[in-house]
Amino acid sequence: MEPTGTEQHGLDATQAVARYGFDVVDLETLRYGLIEVARDMHETLMRGGFSPIVRDVRDCTACIHMRTDEGWQMISSWEGCVQHAFTSPHIVNFTMSEWDESTLRDGDVIMVNDPWRGAIHCSDINVLRPVIIDGRAEFVLHTTSHVADLGGPIPGGFANGTRTSFEEQLKFPPTLLYAEGVPVRPAFNHLLENNRVPHLVLGDVRALSGSLQVGALRLEDVVERYGLDKVKAGGNYGMDMTEAAMRAGIARVPDGDYKVTDFLDDDSLTPEPIELVMTVKVRGDSMEIDYSGTSRQPDGNVGTAWIESTRAIIGAKFILDPSSPVNSGTLRPVEAIMPPGSAVCVLPPSSCSNHVDTGSRVVNMMTQAMAEALSERAIACDSGTAGMINISGIDTRTGREGTPWAAFSLPGGGWGGTWAGDGLSLCLVSMGNCRSSVQEHVERENPLIVWEHELMPDSAGVGENRGGAGAVYTIGAHSTTVVTVTGDRSRAGAPGVQGGGRGMPFYAWRLHDLGSSTGLDPLDQTNAEPLFGVFDSDGHPSPDDGEFGQGTAHQTGKIAQIVLQPGQGIRLVVGGGGGWGDPLERATAKVLLDVEDGVYSAAFVEKAFGVVIDGGTIDEDATRERRATMARDRDNGSWTVPSACSLDWTGLPRITVEASA
Repeated sequence: MEPTGTEQHGLDATQAVARYGFDVVDLETLRYGLIEVARDMHETLMRGGFSPIVRDVRDCTACIHMRTDEGWQMISSWEGCVQHAFTSPHIVNFTMSEWDESTLRDGDVIMVNDPWRGAIHCSDINVLRPVIIDGRAEFVLHTTSHVADLGGPIPGGFANGTRTSFEEQLKFPPTLLYAEGVPVRPAFNHLLENNRVPHLVLGDVRALSGSLQVGALRLEDVVERYGLDKVKAGGNYGMDMTEAAMRAGIARVPDGDYKVTDFLDDDSLTPEPIELVMTVKVRGDSMEIDYSGTSRQPDGNVGTAWIESTRAIIGAKFILDPSSPVNSGTLRPVEAIMPPGSAVCVLPPSSCSNHVDTGSRVVNMMTQAMAEALSERAIACDSGTAGMINISGIDTRTGREGTPWAAFSLPGGGWGGTWAGDGLSLCLVSMGNCRSSVQEHVERENPLIVWEHELMPDSAGVGENRGGAGAVYTIGAHSTTVVTVTGDRSRAGAPGVQGGGRGMPFYAWRLHDLGSSTGLDPLDQTNAEPLFGVFDSDGHPSPDDGEFGQGTAHQTGKIAQIVLQPGQGIRLVVGGGGGWGDPLERATAKVLLDVEDGVYSAAFVEKAFGVVIDGGTIDEDATRERRATMARDRDNGSWTVPSACSLDWTGLPRITVEASA
């Protein structure tokens, strides 16, 4: 059994008393008791949330921060969306350094969503409640969630096609939302009168503030029971234990500089790729993430404020220290260098509403750097895009005529294959750790029908351990519907490691005459108008032999304001994760099981794995001969591991258009 806690990091009971002044049993109790308070806040938020973004998708997080000599530090968290926990300490420090603490009263709640004050993007509302003990704020409770809308040109907040923050949503500096528990009417009026779905936003904001009330009551009870000094000692102990675990993980990485380069497809305005450069420098038990060499800040909205570095740490945490709780101790061994005015540190007033593509990519890059450093435990990249779809309009259904609505879906892709096994299928990108919407809720609350949300066949990167399969997500409109699609990796899928293949790239189609008998086969393009992707001259997806944008309506996977009329729909395909290892070494029994489960087709596994299936069984002799031939062809350069993509497309695209910017 793995040692944990004080035993793992060499701190015995006597040392605990000497360092923190209290018994290790109380310190451990408080360490996890503070996590339970954060968990109660998070569960309260999810139960009280009005929008599916909170209650279904879990795009929300709860944290507790403590005053220390080094500033405000996060002593516990409970995340739905893991990236929020890594940005939370910065938000609290910015806000509390700017606020006049002498004016704080019990029950005050402060709201902020400014990316240059630590928020991820304006769509995430952060609410903070100081906990005042003996006349001084000793703790700050923080909950955050994405909200359905905050104004701007595009519902939902991913303002593809914008250049500046002035064109985007409302941006709040630290703003008093509740004064001694009483709503501040001007703040609420400004918030609710400048968005399309105020009923959803009001419900979610009340849930956010209500979760703080629960957290305050629980934390005050803990302080009353144990005393402030002991609670603060427990907070410090918890951060120190997490720091020790993170440092122990980093120390297992050989010292060195591990450089990775990757590209975003585009910035939604211009076709040029955006280069991202990361050099991970490991020395002893510390790590530096250097983004020097990254492209200048883009014209479009994919650049991110300086907090992007925190998302790269997620990749290191998953690999090096997956089990310890996330708090400020996680961040202590890691430093970051971000050139101002680069794609990972845009300067105001640049647009940075689409943080997801850069955020996903830097986590992938950290995974690639660790694959170089720890080859025996390499992990291939996940799909590298969330394939988000924001949907909104005015309801025309009987009894709901004229009601504005908004929905937010994350179809999910696949995680990469690993040294230990196959990647997970139908998962969201790892920086989020969120869930997809509950489809019954989507259909009940909005004039939509979800025709399919399932595994996309032949989308998983091949390897001895394959990547996870990606998703096909098809919705149809009952009312006129405005759609924003936000995604990347539409030119090439997630890369594999150790000889594994790429996952399928990101694709989208507009569907015409959508019904129960048409348009539901993801490989049938009869009713499909290609929006973006890599297609061959016949209009079929072909990531290795096709051309990006050939015969498509758009030259980017980041599109705003697609209008669907009733009876039309949209289909997204989010690719799978990259593969791990030589696909010619994958056990034939596993390949057969993949075919039986619908992960791969028989035609594709013969091409990619060299496995010949005849009548539902493996022809072992033919397989050995084919694999030997493929291995020789690979050695002489006439065969390479193919990207994941079906070979069985049927029908021609219903509409082929001239490619446009």
